[in-house]
Order: sequence, then structure tokens, then C-alpha cells
Amino acid sequence: MLLFIDGVGLGEEQDHNPWFACPTPHLEGLLGGRSLVRGATGQHREDVWLVETDARLGVPGLPQSATGQAAIFTGKNAPKLMGEHQSGLPFQRLRRLVRADNLYLQCEARGYRGTFANCYTQDYFDRPSTKRGWVSVSTVAIQSAQEPIRMMPDLLADQAVYHDLTRWTLARKDAAVPEIQPEEAAEHLLSLAATADLVVHEYFLSDLAGHRQDRELIRRVIQDVDRFIGTLAQYKHREDVIVLVSDHGNSEDFRVSTHTSNPVPTLIIGPADVPQSTEGWNLTCITPWLLEQVERDRNRKEKKGGISHG
Repeated sequence: MLLFIDGVGLGEEQDHNPWFACPTPHLEGLLGGRSLVRGATGQHREDVWLVETDARLGVPGLPQSATGQAAIFTGKNAPKLMGEHQSGLPFQRLRRLVRADNLYLQCEARGYRGTFANCYTQDYFDRPSTKRGWVSVSTVAIQSAQEPIRMMPDLLADQAVYHDLTRWTLARKDAAVPEIQPEEAAEHLLSLAATADLVVHEYFLSDLAGHRQDRELIRRVIQDVDRFIGTLAQYKHREDVIVLVSDHGNSEDFRVSTHTSNPVPTLIIGPADVPQSTEGWNLTCITPWLLEQVERDRNRKEKKGGISHG
């Protein structure tokens, strides 16, 4: 399970860092009593690691969303290839890079099934900007693959997870959509994980809260994410692996409304093959490492005589 959470760096243990100042009992339980901060990097249990991850990738300037996400989803140094860190939604050249080769396509090429848990609305695809191609890296990636895109009927059948986890932003617009708890969202993701080799979820309200310096929103974000991860970690199958990663820093420093140059987390929960040395670990490492874990898991299942998802 790849949990991509936008705009979360590994910050300081100071009051200006909401990821330290706000209670995170589930994350702290996984990290030996520590918050999701830079000082907590390292191994905490046999199956829990927090790895400091470079988002700058050798390119001057503050890391940005479009190229950072492209690096995660393709395994390529997108900022270097574009000559700069690019913010927001990807331009055409970057979209071509993602469309040509990404995590889902690499899964398909190896006979694995990778799926995107997020639900889209028809309104999203009807927007003029969407029709002109202004979509996120994650959308470009899943549109390039054979895997179907999840829509509202899937969400209402609990076969998708909304971007905000609990559907609260959707429920404000549509009274017919029931709001759920983060624990329920985690259960829905776990059911999707049981049918695929890799399932991905994207969460971006953390970045929005950081840019707006919205303390009420970031408290909700942190509480929901903490409960979501805690439930996933508690109820996942023993052999399953959860990987949380971000594209750049932002919400870990409420002294500024911009992105930061802080490293970002790669939080690994489960029986994964973590390199003995994570020096040089950066956003381009995520896709190839995930594919290695999927292959390891597939081989283990085949040895046991299990049925694969391919």
C-alpha cells in the first residue's frame, strides 16, 4: 500500500511543527513514542522504519509538487530532466514523461496489478481545465494504465477511498454522500489491497493546510491521517507492507506558507527489504523499491502455492 501524502516534511520537534505539536498516538505507537519528525528516523521495530528522503534531487530551489510527484511515480529525476522544480499540475512535457513510464505501467509489464484507490467525480472530468489536460501526476499515471478509474458508484459501494479519507469535503456538497470515519476508510483500502499487488492512495489536504496556514484544517488532517494509518497497521495482513511518502516539505513548518527544503518521510510498516544503508535515499528510489517488494511478495506467494493477482 503506497500512501502518498502531499506536503509533509520531516521537521523539528518544535511548536511550529503541527506534526509534533498535535497528538498522533498511532504514529507515536509505531515510532517508539516519537512523532513524525526528522529526529525519529531509523528502525523502531522489526517491521517499522522511518527513512529520511531527499526531495531536492540535486536541483536548486524549493522542491515542488509536479516534479516531486513525477519522481515518486516514475523513479526518474524529474526536476533534473525538466531543468527545475515545477509546481502545481504538470505541464505537457512532464505529462508526457509520466504517461510514457510510471509505477502502474511497470507493474503491468511485470504481470502485476497496481490500482489507484482514489475516487473521481464526473464533475472533475467535465471541468474545462481537465478537458484541456490540466490534471495531477497521479491522474496522468492511472489514465495511462489498463486499470479502470474509480468513480462515485465505486465509492458508494466502498470500493474506493476519497482523497480526504472521510468524504467530508464531498458530503458538504452532496447531502446524499455519507461521511465516514478514518477507520472505515482504512478498512476499504485494505479490501482493495486484498485484490491487487499494489494499491495507491493520494492525500493532498496536508499541503493545502500548509499553504493556507490553516491550523484548524491541519489538526483535522493530522488526526484523520493518524487514525487511518493506525487502522491500516493494526488490521493489515502480516505480509502486507505500508509505505507512506511525501513529495516535499510544507505543513511541518507553520512559520512559512511556502514549501520547505526539509527531507520528507518514507515510513515503512511491514516485512520489507529495507536497504542496510539508506544514504542517498530520495524520491526516485520509491518506484523501483516498491516493484522489488511486489516481486518478493509474489515469489513468496508462489512458493506457498498461493494464487497471484496478475
